[in-house]
Amino acid sequence: MCGICGFVSNKESQRIDRYFLSKMNKVMHHRGPDDDGIYLGCAVNANEFMVGLGHRRLSIIDLSTQGHQPMSNENGTVWIVYNGEIYNFIELKDYLIKKGHQFKSHTDTEVIIHLYEEKGKECLQYLRGMFAFAIWDDKRKSLFAARDRLGVKPFYFYFDHDKLIFASEVKSILESQKVNAQVNRQVIDSYLTLGYVPAPQTMFVGIEKLKPGYTLSYERGNLHIEKYWDIDGIEQGTDRGEKYYVEQFQALLYDCVKIRLISDVPLGVFLSGGIDSSTVVGLMSRMTGGRPVKTFCVGYQDKQASELEYARIIAKRFNTDHHEYCLEPTDFYDFIPKLVWHFDEPVVEAAAIPLYFISKLAREHVTVLLSGEGADELFGGYSIYNQMRIIENYRKIPAFIRHGFLDESILNFIHATKKKQKIREWLTLPLEKRYLGVSTEIGESIKNQLYTESFNNEVKSRFSGHGYLQAYFNAVSQKDTLSKMLYVDTKVWLPDDLLIKADKMSMATSVELRVPFLDYKLVEFSAGLPSKYKIKNNITKYLLKKSVQDLLPNDIIFRNKKGFPVPINAWFKGDFSDKAADILLNQRSVDRGYFDRNYVTRLIGMHKDGKENYSKLLFSLMVLEIWHKTFIDQ
Repeated sequence: MCGICGFVSNKESQRIDRYFLSKMNKVMHHRGPDDDGIYLGCAVNANEFMVGLGHRRLSIIDLSTQGHQPMSNENGTVWIVYNGEIYNFIELKDYLIKKGHQFKSHTDTEVIIHLYEEKGKECLQYLRGMFAFAIWDDKRKSLFAARDRLGVKPFYFYFDHDKLIFASEVKSILESQKVNAQVNRQVIDSYLTLGYVPAPQTMFVGIEKLKPGYTLSYERGNLHIEKYWDIDGIEQGTDRGEKYYVEQFQALLYDCVKIRLISDVPLGVFLSGGIDSSTVVGLMSRMTGGRPVKTFCVGYQDKQASELEYARIIAKRFNTDHHEYCLEPTDFYDFIPKLVWHFDEPVVEAAAIPLYFISKLAREHVTVLLSGEGADELFGGYSIYNQMRIIENYRKIPAFIRHGFLDESILNFIHATKKKQKIREWLTLPLEKRYLGVSTEIGESIKNQLYTESFNNEVKSRFSGHGYLQAYFNAVSQKDTLSKMLYVDTKVWLPDDLLIKADKMSMATSVELRVPFLDYKLVEFSAGLPSKYKIKNNITKYLLKKSVQDLLPNDIIFRNKKGFPVPINAWFKGDFSDKAADILLNQRSVDRGYFDRNYVTRLIGMHKDGKENYSKLLFSLMVLEIWHKTFIDQ
């Protein structure tokens, strides 16, 4: 795994020199501590066009210096910087050798170069893995870049007609000194609505994210972005029966795990104790020839939140070499500034902090970790999916019956004011208007009190979470309720939140994280799977649970999902409430003009007194303010 950056200009005044390219590279040292490299080239002559590529290397495949990047083809006309792993690179290499291509290394990087020479932009259709790369084609005088189908690896860029700057991290782009760090105020509302900033925008003016499954081409000042993969057109087709799908899934998942064991460095598994990571451990244990799998788990003193006991069940069952880290509240709070720095953007992911510490522990033993990310979004693992399906069926009852009696009867069973407000909103809206993803926290009723009058007027017409997601709902408008939600989360929440967390926190400790559930072949299988095999009789992830009954114990398969929890609700009732007040109520924060100071004071007080659970909301506000201090105030 690596970090990449680069700069292409068609104007002399915008050319970049080695010093600033080196700074862009150096700020991503954590992504590749083993090696670094720079390529500076002139496309036409020194007065017309400049190109610079930078690379940080974390050695995984071919540990020799032959894997050094930027890497070129035999005659130096094609150059690449690449971050990722191509799991089918050996068979692709055999194909390319038969086509007459010559190799100087044993890396998957060189395979991409020659595959691009052979197939051009269509090379992406042959790649199975996670990746973000940029190729400078000196003959065509163009840059071609791509991000993997699901967005496991990040790719940020800044473009104007004089230049294109790209990198694995935003902070690298800022180091170019060609882009000023300015707040993209238009997306603050989307961040607070969704818990993250949805692609292609970022919290920085002018800096964008390349969407998963998209390519970017830059040639003589012109930028072209194009989609090359999606699952919106995959139909479920004729039901072929449970036995058929179980067998297909078992074979496919086994293959997805097996190909991710290709490595020249030690591997392990991030074991949360849930069914997804436990399945990966179980399958991996069958493939290691009797060698114990190294497993890593994080927990807390609060046993209600901690999953250590479940991870220990799996560790004992498969005789793993098991390691644990117990996260303390002070670890959590003290790391928040580093969390923001590594994320580049504000993201409301409290679980990112324990992931960092367990990755740091794992780095003492391995360089590559496998995890269970993605299974919930493919097979309907979150409880909100079932809730939304129930509400959708409920809304089929005639409106005069619901509004006159049933709605208020249901709400009477809900005591928490914040939750009651959210359910009331849900009951009145169709799916496309109420579903914003699994991480949604702030509804309109809270926003109306939280935002200052001036900020409310500023953002009111600029962002609508429903409007943003509407295009994704439209793409699958003919599909059932569950399929719509899964598609939205696969396209938005998964890459912009969950996978950003996984990439940024693992790479912060120089660890590569691999996600077998997000192999595109398994994703396409899931898209064609009838929904009744995803949630059946209110059992979430039904097909997965059915498929691993001979692999895992029932107390792991059918236990209540915790979702890698962090006990911030309890923590914010203690000293954290005072720390939240210090951050959110200081004069600089108030002067930004976003939030009503009196209402924020009430939020902190109500949470501290236990009247409401505002832990996630307070955390999101803290992260936003610390982001301003880190990147804007510096």
